[in-house]
Amino acid sequence: MSTEESGYVDPADQWVLDPETGTYQLRLDVPQQPYQPPEQQGFAPGGDTYGGGGHDGYGYGYGGQPVAAGYGGMAEPPAQDAYRSPEPPGYTPYEVPDGPAAYDGYSGYDTPDAPPAYGDYQAPGAPDAPDAYDTGTQPPAPERTAPTPAPAPGGRRAAREAQRRRPAGLPLKGRPMVWGAAAAGAVLLVGGIVGVATLGGGGGGAMHTVDVGSAGSKAPTHTGAMNVLLLSAHPAAGSADSAVLVHLAADRGSATALAIPSTLRTDIPDCSGSGGTGTVGGAKGQPFSAALGGGRDAGCALLTVRQLTKLAVDHVVMVDYTAAKGVKGVAAGDTCVDRTVTVPRTLTALANRKPGALTADTPIGTPETLSNVAAALGAIDPKNTTFLTLPVVNGTPDPDRAPQVYALLANDVSLTAAPKPAAPDPKLVGPKAVPHETRVIIYNGTGVFGASQDVLAWLQTTQGVDRSTNGGDAHSKAARTTLQYAPNQADQARSLAAMMGLPASALVEGTKDAAPKANMTLTLGADYSAPGVPVGPPTSAPKGVTTTPGTSARC
Repeated sequence: MSTEESGYVDPADQWVLDPETGTYQLRLDVPQQPYQPPEQQGFAPGGDTYGGGGHDGYGYGYGGQPVAAGYGGMAEPPAQDAYRSPEPPGYTPYEVPDGPAAYDGYSGYDTPDAPPAYGDYQAPGAPDAPDAYDTGTQPPAPERTAPTPAPAPGGRRAAREAQRRRPAGLPLKGRPMVWGAAAAGAVLLVGGIVGVATLGGGGGGAMHTVDVGSAGSKAPTHTGAMNVLLLSAHPAAGSADSAVLVHLAADRGSATALAIPSTLRTDIPDCSGSGGTGTVGGAKGQPFSAALGGGRDAGCALLTVRQLTKLAVDHVVMVDYTAAKGVKGVAAGDTCVDRTVTVPRTLTALANRKPGALTADTPIGTPETLSNVAAALGAIDPKNTTFLTLPVVNGTPDPDRAPQVYALLANDVSLTAAPKPAAPDPKLVGPKAVPHETRVIIYNGTGVFGASQDVLAWLQTTQGVDRSTNGGDAHSKAARTTLQYAPNQADQARSLAAMMGLPASALVEGTKDAAPKANMTLTLGADYSAPGVPVGPPTSAPKGVTTTPGTSARC
């Protein structure tokens, strides 16, 4: 209700709050007022608001009260006022019998397509209620039950003034549409973010993970040398087609890829079952492919390689190359382990577009962390990557050459380029005694039980040094392996050094000759690893083991 005029009800001010809906509704059932002749209505200076102004700029008020200053100037007489015209005594104003109707402002009473039909205005603090724009529909207009009074002169001007005096906060036509456009933009923005997240997740199923506990590395990458086991598998068959242990040099300047034949017979340790449920018991003398059989998973393959090589294995990644075919970013010629070693972008492409084709240990079980591992592989030039296959004898690791291969990886020796041969040490130059005439007693200074017996058995059964003896444990642990001999035993020392791969620095020559048939003294130290493995880091692959440069890797 307007407070500017006494006794007058402005249609624009007839918005009332409905306590049930929390919205404003327009009411046009104007209170009845007694008829007053024109001479009792009075005049007010200035133009009128709803009625026509007089020739002298005075407007007619209602209920005998002056109206606020309006437009002034030439106007219509009082009988032609737009809202209520003076009539003879006994006149009763027209009322809409079926409730409020909307005020159109241009043609008097009209169909309810004005703001009240949208119901969008709410009182401050009132709960939001669905409106026509919320639901996408417009409430039907009530059927007109009475003729609309003809517009009187001055109606358009009055309507414009009513529009100007609309209650604060009243939505105008089109204002909800602006909100609708903004909301649609917000929905599109959210949809775009979801789409990016979906693309980042690959849309090809989640990456499978296995928990290897303390057997692997907790960090995706780290400084120093790293070992990553790559498997090519047929998950449905529960077997590994191939396995390659990739050794990344500490300086990331080279890599060595050691292929482990799937038919290699080895011992399988106790492992957690697939999905981390229960334990699958170990087995003796099984093909390596069995590390993924019988309910075992990629984590068991990591444990098997660790037990076989005695090397730390940081991570394991298993790739289903059948699922990888046709994935964008993965060339058809790159769908094998050997190519993945030299073209690691395959892992990144799969992690982002087909993660369901991958299985990895938990620390690298996301596209981001696996991409870090792929980047470490990719930092190495393929020409500085060397492939070799674990040497096998009778289906099991070669007892002489396999330990030498393990030693290459353990000592971070690069096979990219053969080192320049050093001039031979004089201690190693000269005639050598035959194995049968080489006499030695072996002491264990490694701190590892049985080391001296292992060497004794190896010398006697594989090297023909049948005049050797096990001396048991040394008096204390030794930092390095030494061979003490007399001057008249130099030929025997050179023979034993060649068999065991002892460097010249390990040979300690005495000053006095020994008695006939006396033994030399071999003390195993911390630098000893296994029978037949050179003491100290090897400098090349064992004899008979073929190496292939990474540039020649093919599927």
